[in-house]
Formats: sequence, C-alpha cells, structure tokens
Amino acid sequence: MADVAELDAPATADALTPPQGWRRLRQVLGWMIGVAALLLIWRSALAVFQVPAFVMPTPEAVFGALIANAQAIGLAALFTTRNALLGLAVAFALAISLAALFVSSRRLTSAILPVVIALRTAPVLAIAPILIMIFGRGLGAAIAVVVIVSFFPIMVNAMKGFSSTPTHALELMHVLGAGWLKTFARVRAPFALPHIFAGSRSAATSALLAAMLAEWLSGAPGLGSMILQASSFRRSALMWAVVVVSMCAAFAAFSMTSWLERRLTTWRPQPGERQ
Repeated sequence: MADVAELDAPATADALTPPQGWRRLRQVLGWMIGVAALLLIWRSALAVFQVPAFVMPTPEAVFGALIANAQAIGLAALFTTRNALLGLAVAFALAISLAALFVSSRRLTSAILPVVIALRTAPVLAIAPILIMIFGRGLGAAIAVVVIVSFFPIMVNAMKGFSSTPTHALELMHVLGAGWLKTFARVRAPFALPHIFAGSRSAATSALLAAMLAEWLSGAPGLGSMILQASSFRRSALMWAVVVVSMCAAFAAFSMTSWLERRLTTWRPQPGERQ
C-alpha cells in the first residue's frame, strides 16, 4: 500500500499543476472579460451622462464604422506600423550604441549626453515641422520623429543595464584575457537585456504614437491622417474606430516586446519559479 501511495504522489502533484494550455485559456478569458467590462462602462457612461453622438458614439456605431472601412483602416495601419517599426529599429541601434559609448567613456558621456538630453526635452511639436522641412512629407520625417521619441528610454535603460554587470563577472573576463568587445558581448549585454527590454516596451508604444503624430503634421498616409480627416468631416464613429485600432496596435507592440523578452531571457528565473 505504501508503494502504491508513493507511485500516486507524483501523478497527483502533476495533476495539481495547471497545464500550459489551461493557463493560456485563462489569460484569453481574462482579456475577454476586461474588454466586455470596458464596453459596458463605455455604454453606461454614454447613457448616464447623455454624451452626444458627435462627441463619443456608441460601441455599436464604432464597430459598424470599423467593418465598413476595414480595408482603408487596415491599409492605414500598415503604413503607420511600417513607419513605427523602421523608426524603432533606428532608435534601438542608436540608443544601444550611445549607451555602450557612455558606459565605456566618462568623457564622451560628459560631452554628448547633455546634447542628447536637450534634444529629447525639446517639444516634439516644435521639432516636427523642422524635420518635415528637412526630410519632406514622407517616410523620412516619420522615422525621424519616431527616433527622437523612442531612443531615449531605450538608451537610459541600456546604460543602467550595462552598468549593473556584477564586478566578479567583469574581473573573471579580465583574468581570462578577454577584450572590451568580447566582455561587452558575453557579459554586459546579457546582463543588460532585462533593462533594455524594459525601455523597449515603453518605446514600442511611443513609436506608434510618434508615427501617428508625424502623419498628422505632414499629411502622410496612415492612422494619424485618417483620424485628422475623420475629425474634420465630423465622422466621429470612424475617428473612434481608428483610435481603437491604434490602441490595439500599441497593445500588440507591448505584448510582442514582452514575448521577445521571455524568449531571449530564458536563462532568468520566471516569476513564481524557484531559483
């Protein structure tokens, strides 16, 4: 009897552990409940405060406008996503390069970092017209605006990550005779990944907003221009449909960045796991 109990114990423990598919199902159900609650609050607020339809339409009207203009909204979303991804790629490369230089040299930090901070603190609305004059009303201006908005959080978090490398790991690489480049690639970069992804999550959502802002100011095709046109022609349902699509795109960008972090940092213990 004791042997039978010992054989049944592992099976019981495994049965108590929820499978991966069940965890994903619970996550999807949680999202669905959240969306349903948001729609209920939206509908109730319209009824309680008697908001005019031209200010905020009903969810049914927004959904109808989304279905009726699905092709145009989809094409605009592709333009905005392309601009945001290209700008984010340039911002990522620039931010990582600057962070590596700043960590390796205090003189470069003292000379260049104030210029970077001044550029970041300047209002985007004031810089955007200048960028449009330089790059034209197209892809170049959108990428430039996205880079200015997105690179700073990545750079700051990357600097923090590169500086948080344990001293004993750096001393070990020095004892092994590794140069700066190998030490950076084998030690500093892996330890900095969590910090880099923390900045990338913030930059990914900001990149979409920056791309829409550039489209709004330059008139280039995309979600930003579509929102401006719908607002100008008092098509509130279409305007809110595009806003909802942009929010979904920002959420997708945040989720994709989180997924990449989980895939590239499998060596780190996940929340709830034993170290």
